[in-house]
Amino acid sequence: MKRLSKKLCLYFFIFFIFVFIFVFTSKNNNDLKNYDEMFKTFYNYQKYDDLNGPKISMDDSNLVRKLREHFLVKPIKESKGKRIRYNLSNMSEKDPSMGQATEIAKILDYTKGGFFIECGALDGETRSNTLYFERYYGWTGLLIEADPLNFVKMLNKGRQAYLSPSCLSVNPYPEIVSFLQRSNMGRIADDEVVEDEVISNTFETKKSPMINVQCFPLYTYLLALNITVIDYFSLDVEGSELNVLKTIPFDKIDIKTLSVEFFHVKEGDDGVRSFLETININTKCIILYNLMPRCAVFCVLLMS
Repeated sequence: MKRLSKKLCLYFFIFFIFVFIFVFTSKNNNDLKNYDEMFKTFYNYQKYDDLNGPKISMDDSNLVRKLREHFLVKPIKESKGKRIRYNLSNMSEKDPSMGQATEIAKILDYTKGGFFIECGALDGETRSNTLYFERYYGWTGLLIEADPLNFVKMLNKGRQAYLSPSCLSVNPYPEIVSFLQRSNMGRIADDEVVEDEVISNTFETKKSPMINVQCFPLYTYLLALNITVIDYFSLDVEGSELNVLKTIPFDKIDIKTLSVEFFHVKEGDDGVRSFLETININTKCIILYNLMPRCAVFCVLLMS
């Protein structure tokens, strides 16, 4: 009897292993298929890579149309008559941010129906600074993520916002840049990156740390969306934050609140605030420290 029980346990164990392998393999195959389809759609620049460089202004009508038609994914409210539901890893987590969302909500007196922009959106859930506003206060907005490995995950989260597989330009014009893929540490590659590490965009780039990514000035996104007021702008691009801010025509748009990760900014939070002061913007800075291993530090700015 004991031998029979042992055999049954062994058979169940083997059966479980086979089921696990089947499910895991199927998921990986589906993820790979989704990635390849997404990559072919959004990261093939051969058809429209001519609208780049210093000669192209950020408000160029052809550029705005290019962004709107090829680099914006509209939020899907319903599918086959059914409301799209969130597909989050942790549905019970109310605020996945590291303190930014809470501070911004207080500053804005828990405003409903606002508009956000989050650049460096990762997968749309992990450490998201805007998911809280979207789920509980009816906000919508724009999520910008350059890394295709992150972007394909974000496509499946059910976010009720525009998604863009691109990056914010560090210059006042559009450009294609070399982007270093490092999960939540991805960034525009600097001069220290060896040129031969950059390969042309093919399906093989998911095996490479480098990829070519299309970047647009922030103002171009706003023109494409016909937006002039941003209730909350979350900027976390691993070191290029100040350069991005310098491209923004603050006289043409209204940014009510702004959070900036300055841990990787060479000039630090003083550099960010000093720049904003030069354009006569008064700011209230709240420094947020956290206990994460990266020791990321954020400055929440009340624009007035």
